[in-house]
This record gives sequence, structure tokens and C-alpha cells, in this order.
Amino acid sequence: MGEAALEEYFVSEDCIACDACCDDFPDIFVMNAEHTRAKAVEKAPVGKHNPWDIVTVCPVDAISLVNMPMPEKPEGMEDKKEEDEAPVILGDWRKRWEAVKDQPEDQWERMKRYGMASSFADEGNHYTLIFDMPSQVPNHMLKYKWGLPDKMPDYDYSVEVVDGKRVRVRAKVADEKVKKLSGWVNSFPMGFLKEMVLDQAVKGHKESYDPETKVLEVKLEKS
Repeated sequence: MGEAALEEYFVSEDCIACDACCDDFPDIFVMNAEHTRAKAVEKAPVGKHNPWDIVTVCPVDAISLVNMPMPEKPEGMEDKKEEDEAPVILGDWRKRWEAVKDQPEDQWERMKRYGMASSFADEGNHYTLIFDMPSQVPNHMLKYKWGLPDKMPDYDYSVEVVDGKRVRVRAKVADEKVKKLSGWVNSFPMGFLKEMVLDQAVKGHKESYDPETKVLEVKLEKS
């Protein structure tokens, strides 16, 4: 196929660094070095992906197809989106929101959402990496309007060791209802990627997660 048969995508400044496009379409999108914004680094052959699947994976509509018109929207897509985004409205939600709307943001909780609430230790024959995972759903009007919980549901996570020395920890919101909130709340990405390079190679790792304290511990055994 020639250049005219390739689809080109653009990510605007509205990007909230949620990783959704990178997770679902890693052949097109990557995060920048600061992990603050996604960018399209490759074009896609026409027909490989439905462009509507690509642009709608973004919760804040930051992705667009720039070099050709969008195809006709698949039948039923609009109805499904309306159904997915329909809020669960509880009768007294406004009163409950008014009572808490001026409470300050917990900065430590915000750091957890970006994977910054972590520690690293060299303990001789192994390294220990600990993450405090998010424990509270961010305070926002829609949290009450949609009937979301105060306690954050557990994140999905994965730990990967590449070439013995590079460790990648990914975590993302698993609950579909809470996930919708990330497109509306500042400093609430859909997940995070934490990557670090070790001084010494490791030959394996063990991970454990406590759902009560929401602490993820990773032990990396040195080679």
C-alpha cells in the first residue's frame, strides 16, 4: 500500500495521559517521555482498524483522524455510547455533593494515581518495590450523581521485567463506572506506567497485593 492508503492520527493537548490508546493500539500510540501526553508515532493501513474504535477509545475526545474523512459511523455506536454514559441519578445526590464539594484534594491520593506514591529499596540479594495504590474515588459532582463509591475499586496491574534490568509496573482503573469519571476529573488518569532501570540484573520477581491496605509489593531477586 502507498502513503495515500495510510491513516494518520493526532492527539491534542486535551490528552489526560490515561494510556487507553497506547494499551489498545500500541502499534500507533506511545506516551511521551514525561508520561504527560500520548502521541501517534505510526500510521495505520486503511482497514487494519476501524477509525471509530480508535477515536472513541479516548475518554476526552483528544484523538482525531487528520488526513482523510472519517468513515460512516458503525450502526448502533451512538445508542451504545448513550447507554454506557447514562448516569445513575440518586435522589439526594445534590445535598451530599454540597456537603463535601469544598473539601481539599488529598495530595497523597493524587500521587497514587500517577504511580508516584512508591518506594524502592536495595536489600542485598533482592530489590523491593512498593506502591500505595489509589484508595479513594476522586471527589467530584458526578461521583455523587452517578452513585459511585467512596472507596476505590482495586486497579488491574501487571509487573514486567525486560532484559533483566528494566522493570515496568502498569496499573489501570478496572471498574467501568469509575473509569468514566477519569474523563471529567483533573489529575485522574485511567492508570499509570512506572518504569525504572536497575543497577543489577534480576532473575525473577514475586508480587503480592493486599486489597485491604491497597499496597502492591514487588520483590525482585538479583541474578
